[in-house]
Order: sequence, then C-alpha cells, then structure tokens
Amino acid sequence: MQNPEQIDAIRRLNDAARAIPGVTSVTNVTRGFQALSDADRSAALALIARFSKFDDNNDPYGEHDFGAVFRLASGEWTQDRPDDDRVIPVTVFWKIDYYEADLAFGSDAPWNEDRTKRVLTIMLSNEY
Repeated sequence: MQNPEQIDAIRRLNDAARAIPGVTSVTNVTRGFQALSDADRSAALALIARFSKFDDNNDPYGEHDFGAVFRLASGEWTQDRPDDDRVIPVTVFWKIDYYEADLAFGSDAPWNEDRTKRVLTIMLSNEY
C-alpha cells in the first residue's frame, strides 16, 4: 500500500501522462478508437487530456488512472455521463498502467518516474 506522498506522486505523473500523451507516457489506441473520425478522435483526446471527473467509482485509490468520455447523439463530447444510455452512441475508456522502464514487467514503484514507464491505453468501451 502506498503512503499519501506516493499517491500524490502517482496522481501527478498520471495527470501528466494524459496531458502530454506519447511524451510522458507510451500511448496505445485500439483499432476501434482509431476508426473514429478525425474530429471525434481529437475531441475525445482533448477531453482525456483535461479529464477531471474523478470519483469513488472510477478512482477509488486517488491515482487518476482510469476514466471515460462520451459522445452524445448530438455529436457533442463530454466527460459527464448522461443518465439515459440511449443518448450515448460512443463511450471511450482510457486507463494508465505502470511498467518497469524496459516495459517487460509491471512496476513495483509507480510513484518513481525514473523506475516506471506509464502506458496510456485508449479504447472504445466495447473493446474492453
């Protein structure tokens, strides 16, 4: 179990991994996400980068390592999940995993940026 300082470091590093994908993390996108239109991919990535809707359901450990964004039937993207699932044609999940620097194994020190490489995966919810 991590102490509060370690959790703060993990959260800070994860926020940076989302804000600057591919620079502070390795970023993977699935075929389904890649198949979205350029406009939809751009809108989803912008929301993921500034995601702030963390709660006990998607962030039980306070690490900011998982979230979802939604394209509404109107075409608008949001990080606020509507109550009516029928108005959500597309849900995109993102998650961050922690690996040793060589990516061979999981990291046992996710708070240590010198020992840990973050992998941000972005996927459609139906690919999870």
